[in-house]
Amino acid sequence: MRAVILCLFAGLLAGCATGTRVNTASQPTVQPPTTVAPVETTRFEIPGPVGPISQPGEVVEPMPGGVVDWSAKTVRARGTGVLDPGATNVAQARVMAERAAVVVAQRNLLEIIKGVRVDSDTRVQNFVTDYDVVYSRVDGVVKGARQPGPAKYDSLAGTVEVELEVAIYGEQSLADALAPVLGGGGEVQTSISPQVRRFLEQYSGLLLDGGAAGVKPAMFPKIYDESGNLLLDTRDYAAYLGQPGQSAFQFISDLDRVLARPEFAKVPLVLKVKKVTGLLGADIVLDAGDADKLEWLKDGFKYLVGAGRFLLKVLL
Repeated sequence: MRAVILCLFAGLLAGCATGTRVNTASQPTVQPPTTVAPVETTRFEIPGPVGPISQPGEVVEPMPGGVVDWSAKTVRARGTGVLDPGATNVAQARVMAERAAVVVAQRNLLEIIKGVRVDSDTRVQNFVTDYDVVYSRVDGVVKGARQPGPAKYDSLAGTVEVELEVAIYGEQSLADALAPVLGGGGEVQTSISPQVRRFLEQYSGLLLDGGAAGVKPAMFPKIYDESGNLLLDTRDYAAYLGQPGQSAFQFISDLDRVLARPEFAKVPLVLKVKKVTGLLGADIVLDAGDADKLEWLKDGFKYLVGAGRFLLKVLL
């Protein structure tokens, strides 16, 4: 009897084991969760504006009766008026002499403006002569010229000197007066191409060293490769450069001082100008290797010039 009971008990245990067996072959294999490492991304920001790099008077082209200050982007002219030695009212005589000085300064300013290089083949004079609308607009800019300081009275010489100035770019400027014939009012690309982005990530700006080549400053120079292919016509951006808040070319003469500035701790790309071209010597020619580095220039020029990071070294 005891043997029978043990057999029955063993059978029950075997049946329970058989009934609770799990068929693992029919169940999917559960994998442990995979941890994905976060992808590190660097946020790209367009370089901020650096403001004026060169000091007023650094790149100056002397002209009869005044100067073209390319570093300050202004045209300045002086005029002198003579007091009437027989006047009984000295104060009134000074006022009359100052008015005469303003007229002379305006006349000198107009002549200086006519001699400003627009590009390597054209001076303002060409547009003033060929287009009545330009003549009228230039005349209006001259008559609205700003007087940056008070008149200088020389009591010994009996004269009064006045200085007037006009901006080269911006509102009420020389470029504004030339707007009807400059063009450049088309759409300017607003997206950043991968090439432009790579350049801005690597360099703090673009500096063309034209000192040894004898580059002459102009309002809108062109840039070519040595085969004569046009890399950039800055005149295409004339309307953009005239917008409020936008910078323009930075004409410099001291490269070392620029590179010492904190804004250029990440050094700019410095390229030597191989030679100049054009009647007035203002257009730039780069060798083939340097030109290849600037295939992106038409897309990226807006950002460089708007931030004041397009620099041109000249020697006058």
